Amino acid sequence: MAISHIQPLFLLLASLFFLPALRAVDFEYCNKNGYDFGKVTSVEISPNPIGPEDYELSITVFGVAKESIGKGVIDVYAKSENITDLLGRFDLCAMGVPCPIEAGSKFVLPLHEVPKDVLEGDYKYVVALLDEVVKDSAEPPARMCVDFDLPTSVLTLVSA
Repeated sequence: MAISHIQPLFLLLASLFFLPALRAVDFEYCNKNGYDFGKVTSVEISPNPIGPEDYELSITVFGVAKESIGKGVIDVYAKSENITDLLGRFDLCAMGVPCPIEAGSKFVLPLHEVPKDVLEGDYKYVVALLDEVVKDSAEPPARMCVDFDLPTSVLTLVSA
């Protein structure tokens, strides 16, 4: 009889342990090889999946820095074969992130209120960390960049 009470408790504890992983998405580095700045360990999207009633999402990038960075911006954009749509630009030091990010430290980049964008055909969301404020004449190279597909429900794809 005692086993029947333990099983639901065990199931509840196991689900709480794995629940945060359900928001994680598969990602890859934009250059396919990684970046000298550091290693991205996971990318989480909320809500997950994204439904037709969701107009904004939160993206959180987790990683470990190999190099320090003092000032920078994070660009978030949707990119297809023919279109690149800038969705948001975030100042690294104005997001509540410890600034500078020191070499050897873990980092969390919380990006809130990112507009949902649906492009025709295949497209990806991209998060790029750039050294300093992007100027019109020349963009600094990305210190880190990842891309991923949005986790959408079947209803989102039908209604788009």
